[in-house]
Amino acid sequence: MSEFRKGAVGAVVFLLTLVGVEIYFFYSFLTHGLLVKYGYSVGILYYNLPYLLMFLLLLTVVSVVIAAIVYGFVKRRSWTRKFSLFFLIWAMLWPIWSILVWNYIIEQVVLLVVYALLILYLLSSFAREYFRNIFRYGKYTLYRREVVLKSGKKLTIYFFSEHEPKSGVPCAMPEGYTVGINPRSNMPYLEKYYPGVYKYGRYTLYKKRVTLESGKTLTIYFFSDHKPKSGTPTGMPDGYVVGINPRSKMPYLKKKRGFRGFSSEKVVIESSDKAADSRNNRGEKDMEEKSRKPSNVIYVVNKPQPGHVRGDWAVRSHGKIFSHHRTKQAAIKEARKIAKEREATVMVQNTDGTFGMGFKPRTKKR
Repeated sequence: MSEFRKGAVGAVVFLLTLVGVEIYFFYSFLTHGLLVKYGYSVGILYYNLPYLLMFLLLLTVVSVVIAAIVYGFVKRRSWTRKFSLFFLIWAMLWPIWSILVWNYIIEQVVLLVVYALLILYLLSSFAREYFRNIFRYGKYTLYRREVVLKSGKKLTIYFFSEHEPKSGVPCAMPEGYTVGINPRSNMPYLEKYYPGVYKYGRYTLYKKRVTLESGKTLTIYFFSDHKPKSGTPTGMPDGYVVGINPRSKMPYLKKKRGFRGFSSEKVVIESSDKAADSRNNRGEKDMEEKSRKPSNVIYVVNKPQPGHVRGDWAVRSHGKIFSHHRTKQAAIKEARKIAKEREATVMVQNTDGTFGMGFKPRTKKR
């Protein structure tokens, strides 16, 4: 029998015993218990309103407490053990009172022993594990479910749920995982915990290794506020600091001033935005184009040169700046003219610093 089923069986036995004992207590209280001991009877409750109200109040309080204990056991709330202990200690006062006034001694001793056994169960390791071996995040509870794939392999799935699911059992947090929040649905989920991971606000630094057709291996670093399709969380590489894109307000890595460190691998820094996943998918093609540095390409860039107004758009090649423009449209128009003359490709810089796939202006047919 699994640990979960052992705990569930113990909880069911505890609740059934508690409910049965309380029902018998009220039966004995009205027929031959303390009420009869002090010269009262059930009939007096019908004719004396204050006594009736007091009895109904006692019955209501005990019923609400029992319902709260049942709810806590079913939902496995951490407060249930202490709450049940206080109630059982209070309930033990009634059989002790009956024993002191010498009223049905054997019956009251049996009730006292049952209450003591219920308290011992709450103090046992079974009850502690029943309430401890579960992870909650706010109003959500962590569940696990085992599924069998077509290949016959068993796979354990962890998921959070606000309500009790059709299948799955509550469980503890597995080792090596932490809680992440989906930015769209605000639902918690489990993600691998990587020690030393660098975070900037709600953004996490990721790295991805791509292999070009030439055989070169590049490492791409980028920030993302959600789990990307590819890439693993990583720490801050040596010689880099965080910069903020003034337009998109997204963090990116840039080299420290005066850093002359040596790295055995080629590192490419990529700015982060909400389209990071799509850029990662075409990362190999982009890196291949950048590594070749074709000479027959006209670039439209918005990085200002010394002496020019910040925000100017420039038309340039790899070794020459042709012109500066105030607007992006004017720069693209001029780049088209130069590209037609040279039969070159035009590549326009995006707001996050990356370049699109480029286009080649059509020449007029003769």
